[in-house]
Amino acid sequence: MPSIRQDFTRTAEDLSRVAQDAAYVAVGLGVVAFQRAQVARHELMEQLEQQRGATEGPLADIRSQLARAWADVDGALGQLIDAADDAFEPVAERLPAQARLAVKQAQDARDQIRAFVKEQLAA
Repeated sequence: MPSIRQDFTRTAEDLSRVAQDAAYVAVGLGVVAFQRAQVARHELMEQLEQQRGATEGPLADIRSQLARAWADVDGALGQLIDAADDAFEPVAERLPAQARLAVKQAQDARDQIRAFVKEQLAA
């Protein structure tokens, strides 16, 4: 008849093997889950790349149309600005120094805005 000590030792060994097997199964499931996540990420990246490629063409067309329209508007706006500057120049010369400086700053801001819009549409 086996002793209690032998039964206890065998039971401890069995539990150890079960725990080891459970650990291996957990690690294996973790590796499989990680690989599935990587595959899903890769597939999603491919889908996003295809969608981006599909939208780039129409967006480029819209951007070029906006750039052409802005060129027309900017040309007309440039003529209007030149005429306004020429008409306002004699009045601006008679303004106090601080007012002339404010007018100059406003003109510089206007020119920067025009350049910014043109740059954004060209990009």
